[in-house]
Amino acid sequence: MRTILIPLSLVLVAGLGCNRKSEAAVQAEEAAKAAEAKVAQLEQQLNEAKANKTEGPDKETVQQVTRSQVKALERQVADAKKRAETKKQEALTLASAPAPKEEPKPVVVDVPVGTKLEIALARELATDKDQPGDAWEGSLATDVVVNGKLVWSAGSAARGVVTQSAAAGRLANGQGALGIRLTEIAGVGVDTDTHVVVATARGERNAKYIGGGAALGALIGLLSDKKNQGDHALGGAAVGAAAGTAAAAATANTVIRIPASQPVSFSLTGAERVTLRK
Repeated sequence: MRTILIPLSLVLVAGLGCNRKSEAAVQAEEAAKAAEAKVAQLEQQLNEAKANKTEGPDKETVQQVTRSQVKALERQVADAKKRAETKKQEALTLASAPAPKEEPKPVVVDVPVGTKLEIALARELATDKDQPGDAWEGSLATDVVVNGKLVWSAGSAARGVVTQSAAAGRLANGQGALGIRLTEIAGVGVDTDTHVVVATARGERNAKYIGGGAALGALIGLLSDKKNQGDHALGGAAVGAAAGTAAAAATANTVIRIPASQPVSFSLTGAERVTLRK
């Protein structure tokens, strides 16, 4: 069944009457609008991926990478719509309640672009079990603190999506890839880079981080290039997780794995405004 999001502003105007909004209601309304905006952003990315005209030296790989990205974005859109609906209902509930005579002002923190998020996976992810569009779960391995304020504590629930899954040797250039993206922390939708483990059938493993709206083009540049000359498209490749990944995957032949034994690092590619709960 297709989910249809009614603009929050229309719903609130119809239901508010003369009630004065509480500070909590104002913040909830802003959070709901932000969630709606995130849905629209993801839908735009999905439409662009479906209409992708990016070319590469390997047409088959381009098509496979694009199909995988579309599946991942479809999952993200569906999850974002659920979060937006939850935020809308929270805003409506607070808006319909009378504002208290005295209330503490909510603490709002802007989590900046580039903030590191260390995630402990709930289980190992592997190309023989996990496919593009599949959800994965985990938890925050370390606290996230901004300007001395605890935004998300270690242990907070995390959720993400598999963006690429092709065993080593499956792609035309002899490579394979397992990519994952973090999409949610403690119920808050987040935009992060993509962690990709690229592998060859010879057992070579290397971890890359691909961020921003150019992720699809960067993946195509990376995975359709036999000599990995497409690395320049990544805007800086990081290999911080490569050693641990290689150790776990070296005995797995063509199966590419991201083990649960060590945290996976992600970085925010978009700032997030978070209202701290008392």
